[in-house]
Amino acid sequence: MPVRTAAAPAFTAGLCEGTEYTPSEQMLDISGIRLDHYNDGNIVPMYGTTDRGTSAAVDAPVCGVRDVDGIAKSEWMYCTDFDLDPCSGVDENGLPVDKHNDEMGATVPSAGNPDLSADDLAVISWLLQNPARLDGTVSGNGSENARSARQTLVWCVSDYDNPLMADFKSLCDRNIGSDERARIVEIMNVTQTLDLARKTPATGTLKAGETAVFTLNTNMYRKPITVQSSAGTELAVCGDNAKATLSGNQLTVDGRGDAPTAVDLCLASTNAGDYSVTASVIPDSVENLHWNTAGAECQIFASFDTVRPASMNASASVGYAAAPTTTPATTTPATTTPATTTPATTTPATPVAPIVPIVPIVPIVPIVPVVPAVPGAPVPSQPVATPATPAPSAPKPATGPRPVAIDGGAAEQNSGRNVAVAVTGLGLVGMAAAGAVALRRKRS
Repeated sequence: MPVRTAAAPAFTAGLCEGTEYTPSEQMLDISGIRLDHYNDGNIVPMYGTTDRGTSAAVDAPVCGVRDVDGIAKSEWMYCTDFDLDPCSGVDENGLPVDKHNDEMGATVPSAGNPDLSADDLAVISWLLQNPARLDGTVSGNGSENARSARQTLVWCVSDYDNPLMADFKSLCDRNIGSDERARIVEIMNVTQTLDLARKTPATGTLKAGETAVFTLNTNMYRKPITVQSSAGTELAVCGDNAKATLSGNQLTVDGRGDAPTAVDLCLASTNAGDYSVTASVIPDSVENLHWNTAGAECQIFASFDTVRPASMNASASVGYAAAPTTTPATTTPATTTPATTTPATTTPATPVAPIVPIVPIVPIVPIVPVVPAVPGAPVPSQPVATPATPAPSAPKPATGPRPVAIDGGAAEQNSGRNVAVAVTGLGLVGMAAAGAVALRRKRS
């Protein structure tokens, strides 16, 4: 590593990811000889993963700080020699010392661990870049338990045949046995691919509310891939993708070998516009590791270079068309000419004159009493009454109301009831790093 052209002044280093206790001020103070080591481009060990160790003996992994492109970067360093001294303590004056309080020189960059094979280096590199399981614990840098699991898995590779690891071989076989190591080596040796393309529709735009499908092709297996969509939309794994899991924006695909696996991702939007989907991942590589050691009696540390590796990126987009502007149709009400109804003319029935039987009129001759004549008096002449001839009888008009035609009808009323229906419908696993320190081989 090149020497800095401008020396940094003394500073207090930041904590490594997931530190669960408060290190002492002198552990974080980068000044004096430690500052010289830092300005020389070396990593400066500061404190262990737990607070159980003394100032001169710390638990692995170890938090160290180094300059990366002018930035003080604190990162965890994992041991790859189970029985050697971490050489990461500080004395009361803040000077670097080993577990015997012997003053130490700088922790300088290393080409790697010469006791490890190329496959071992590949597996350790993968372990430091990806989460793995140690029984019920997921390894990582985010907590003491996760770091203990990761350190144990690293020792399962670097020190599997070390006699001090004999009691832990069954643990190693169960979690990172020969088949799993072979799978990881395959991953590290393939040409890693990441490709994203539109599937449905292959061309053109969609209507609001329709679903767009993108296909991601990758052979970076069991490695979190960050997938994101434009603001206001969400992605989901869709179709037959049993080997893919999406948690938040982290997509993990299961598999092995060089052949990529296709995963369909669905996106839907209710608004018009152009929407994009992106995928990014830092490819696994042995070159992503930063190795360092303080000497022959000390551990060789491996740490993941979280700054330098360039990520692989892929993207695709789709457009949603705006809904058409609908002008309400002007409806001219139809002019309805009422039908001219000619009322039916009802001709009243001509009343039929009742037939009156003709009764012959018998003239009533009045009976004129005969007055006896007075004797001696002359008898006057009595006129003879002539019966009157009755005038002919006119027909009697009909009486009563005139017949009228009457229309009738009936109306039916049906009623029903609408019925609405509501449907409701680790402790540290394996070994604690503290135990690992206690088991280190005593050297004469």
